[in-house]
Amino acid sequence: MAHAIPTEERTPVQNFKIDQALTFLSVLLLSCEPKTAYGDQYRQETTKDGTPKWEAQLVAAFQQFGRPQNEIIKVGIASDRNPGDGIAVATPVQLIDFEIGVMERKKKDPSTGDERVVGVQVWYRCAEIRPLSATGGGKPRPAAEAVS
Repeated sequence: MAHAIPTEERTPVQNFKIDQALTFLSVLLLSCEPKTAYGDQYRQETTKDGTPKWEAQLVAAFQQFGRPQNEIIKVGIASDRNPGDGIAVATPVQLIDFEIGVMERKKKDPSTGDERVVGVQVWYRCAEIRPLSATGGGKPRPAAEAVS
């Protein structure tokens, strides 16, 4: 007899550590603001242990088809204080313990109650943001140079 596997077991979240120096040409901080709770724009979201959550917006530059591309990414950070305090806008930064997460987006069929995958959700998080000047002053190696 076949047993149904609960959805949580069939669709694990996939987390991947990111080597920033090998992935991006540069990462610049734009802003860092409190992450607001869903449905309540006046309440800051927290972790289960009560640590405030923040959302950093950054410009990430990378090579795509031999040409530089820029994308704004939002990175979640749990911290008792604003991780962007003291870092000027457009400062090159290093994201400590930087990772990407991917999980399936599902939609329930109202007639059958069955769920089906309709896409994926991608998110970023890190433990800390540091100006590159505080991490030795060097610039991350461009991906093309790092792969040699």
